[in-house]
Amino acid sequence: MVSQPFITFDTQNQKDFILKNLNLKPVDIIEDIDPEEFYQKYVKPRRPAILKNYTKTWAAVEKWTPANLKEIAGHHQVKLYGKWLENSPTNIEMPPVKEVPFAEYLDMILSGEESDLRIFIFNLFKLEPSLLKDFDFPPIMEGYLKDHPYLFFGCGGSDVRMHFDIDLSNVFITQFHGTKRITLFDQDQSKYLYRYPFTTHSAVDMSNIDYDRFPAIKYAKGFQCDLNHGETLFMPSGIWHYIQYIDSSFSLSLRTLSPTRLGKIQGAYNVFVVRKLDEFMNKYYKNTWSDYKLKKAIEQTNQILEDREQELIS
Repeated sequence: MVSQPFITFDTQNQKDFILKNLNLKPVDIIEDIDPEEFYQKYVKPRRPAILKNYTKTWAAVEKWTPANLKEIAGHHQVKLYGKWLENSPTNIEMPPVKEVPFAEYLDMILSGEESDLRIFIFNLFKLEPSLLKDFDFPPIMEGYLKDHPYLFFGCGGSDVRMHFDIDLSNVFITQFHGTKRITLFDQDQSKYLYRYPFTTHSAVDMSNIDYDRFPAIKYAKGFQCDLNHGETLFMPSGIWHYIQYIDSSFSLSLRTLSPTRLGKIQGAYNVFVVRKLDEFMNKYYKNTWSDYKLKKAIEQTNQILEDREQELIS
């Protein structure tokens, strides 16, 4: 069991120490690649990659700073979200904990203050369309959802629960003003990740993994990378990801539709059927529904673990 540190060290080192018990490989780093090679090596096999030159034509790389965004858009109100474990942890969508002027939150980012408060899926460009001219949609893939560029902000020490995106889009996430540590698992590792039924989330607290309660996760094989300013991580359709804000930072995500017809159908089903069913059950059954999902996540995954270990014995 590694749910408690053996020695005294800071919170971030504790999280890193716990994650080192997982089977994680580094993410490929690419300078330049043509679209066909990128499709064959990364999109088709659903393999993540860091793209160093994805943003080479973007003014945003130098222009977008917390201070610059504060000057342009600080007067807008933004919704802040807290630590997922303390806020409807089995729900697909978390409710915000409060609403503040964007400038107030950006001051937290500028100060380097540690906090669980984050902003996510924020389409600032509907409020400030002039920012759209600061980036483009690189032709490494087709099918960009150009009406849905999103910003994500987090203070140092915050994290994003392990999940995969419900619409099964491919995501290009570009980092600004700091560093994120991202841990990724392909869909074929879902059997070890304690997925809640009717959601796209894992029951495991990746910041402090309880290996006694969630023993199967030690068999999951994945990737890990640090994403720095100006770098872009390609996260393929359906990939699980857990994100740690090493320090205060923000990122821009651009999305493309799943490259397969089945992926598009499954993504639409997740959005319009699975999510609505979960919302209905949460509304009318609340804790009973949450307890059921957690119980099933543990039972189903531990059964897979038991079967695996029986096979190894025999």
